[in-house]
Amino acid sequence: MDKEEIKDITISVVVLTLAFAILIGNGNLLLIPYTIFPSFLAVILCFFPHELAHRAVARHFEFYARYVMWPFGLLLALFSAFLGFLFAAPGAVYVYPYSKRFAFQVVPMTRRENGLISLAGPATNMAIGFLILVLHYFTNFSLFAWIASLSFWFAVFNLIPFPPFDGSKVFAWSPKIWACAFFIALIGLKITIR
Repeated sequence: MDKEEIKDITISVVVLTLAFAILIGNGNLLLIPYTIFPSFLAVILCFFPHELAHRAVARHFEFYARYVMWPFGLLLALFSAFLGFLFAAPGAVYVYPYSKRFAFQVVPMTRRENGLISLAGPATNMAIGFLILVLHYFTNFSLFAWIASLSFWFAVFNLIPFPPFDGSKVFAWSPKIWACAFFIALIGLKITIR
């Protein structure tokens, strides 16, 4: 990662943490000292690994990929948190159509590669969600249940099969794999909210 990408990720994590803290505290800024830690955990365990998974799989296929924040999306997250919901569109991993495989020449990405890169984020959220559910089972710590629910919700949201969501690229590659992933994410979400 270069300094610019580290800066974009850091700003996104800080702003999303603040947005979650505002949301949890129902817009009361005096509650931020109490809501900031669970918010930070949620962002570090749900958002950050999701984006890094996209990046890692793209780089596995030897494409150039980097996280780029979206300043308007970050402002929208803060604004929506005060309204009682969170519209989080802090940025995205951009995968550039040139590859190290061919001396950085433009190489079209196959549907399979694009599908796997897109599936990596939601699949990571599902894995984290199930892992945290296990922790919740053994500790009965309510924060774990909330973060697991959030992780599954993030997977379901990102698997919506319409552009620009990850699900549209997964569906274009393999409707069956998309359906399996979406079903697993929904099951995880249902388990956490009952």
